[in-house]
Amino acid sequence: MMRPIAAVVLAAAVTLPTLGEAQQFVRRDRFDIPIFPIDANTFEVVENDGAGGTALWCAAGVYTRETLGQRGGSLYILKGRSDSERIRGRKSVIFTTQPVDGAFSSFSQGVRRAGKVFSMAHAYALCRGTPRLTVNIRENRL
Repeated sequence: MMRPIAAVVLAAAVTLPTLGEAQQFVRRDRFDIPIFPIDANTFEVVENDGAGGTALWCAAGVYTRETLGQRGGSLYILKGRSDSERIRGRKSVIFTTQPVDGAFSSFSQGVRRAGKVFSMAHAYALCRGTPRLTVNIRENRL
């Protein structure tokens, strides 16, 4: 019969290495996200490398700052997460700097609902959690 302390030590010895591997599988520190301009204020951000909502908002913030030259104002989801218009078999989000009908604020970085709005500064600030994000605009990289 095993002593209670020995059972806990054995369970920890078996579980801890597995948790580390699971965390590495889930967490990505590098994202390479394609962006396709639609017009002067609207662009498609395509999911890539397992990027989630935070990385997509970050990419939209980088794009508006570095490409559109805008630092103030708001970013809106014009079309929530759905099939990409540019890359077959991929999901994307269409963002715009123009106000949309039914706009609403949220604390969540989700990208499924059209109308969600973040300030450009907030979207850009989300990049602090994704330090190695590369935004691709056609063949150019930011």
